[in-house]
Amino acid sequence: MDLLVQTLLITLVAAFGFAHDGVGSTMWNRPIVMAPLVGLVLGDIRTGIMTGATLELIWLGAFPVGASCPPEMVSGAIIGTSFVINSGGEPSAAVALAVPVATLVLMIKTGLRVLITSPVFCGHADKCAAAGDARGVERTETIGWIFEIVSLSAIIAVSYYLGAPLIKDIVAAIPPFINHGLEIATGIIPAIGFAMLVRMIISKDVAAFFFGGFLLSAYLEIPVFGVALMACVIVGVILTIKQTNNNKISEEVLSDENEF
Repeated sequence: MDLLVQTLLITLVAAFGFAHDGVGSTMWNRPIVMAPLVGLVLGDIRTGIMTGATLELIWLGAFPVGASCPPEMVSGAIIGTSFVINSGGEPSAAVALAVPVATLVLMIKTGLRVLITSPVFCGHADKCAAAGDARGVERTETIGWIFEIVSLSAIIAVSYYLGAPLIKDIVAAIPPFINHGLEIATGIIPAIGFAMLVRMIISKDVAAFFFGGFLLSAYLEIPVFGVALMACVIVGVILTIKQTNNNKISEEVLSDENEF
């Protein structure tokens, strides 16, 4: 496939990913979605899925909460996956490029919002709101959303077009010990991602279930699917017990009212 056509298709994939910000938490900006799409465009969907899974483990607990801004996963997944596919490398090699690219694009994205989106589009939307022009507010928001999609997608397009011919040379220049280090990091980083996720959801109420699942998997060597099925059974038992207790309480209340 011609490089220009590839760049155009990669740009469309990037635009699809960046459009996530304007339609809610669809999760289609995650690496597990973006990387297979890149693999489909470049003709190696298997590597795309494997790379997406690797990058997804890295950013498993990365979600925008409050003022917290996770790295720009769309850019990292697209550039990292295209790097791996075009170079014929292992999915673990995507980490070396995806993480810094995601951080850099996040800085650019923040700069666009501070320097252009907020003063220009938000300022105009405020004027429309003050004038009671609801359609103007909606139109301004849509234009700002499209501007951000086009700007970030253009960055991805230029990066891919200029970088694709140099990928093999870059890979050849990477010393073996760095590749080995990346493989080790790829094994460690998913554990960090899981730890971040557990830290977000852990509480006294669920801690026992978490460690119970770990013990079943680690010491009894029960597959993850088996642990999940057991968890479903436990949830069903708990719901049944709660429902029974609620019914008893309701019967006691009715009995007390009848006695009165």
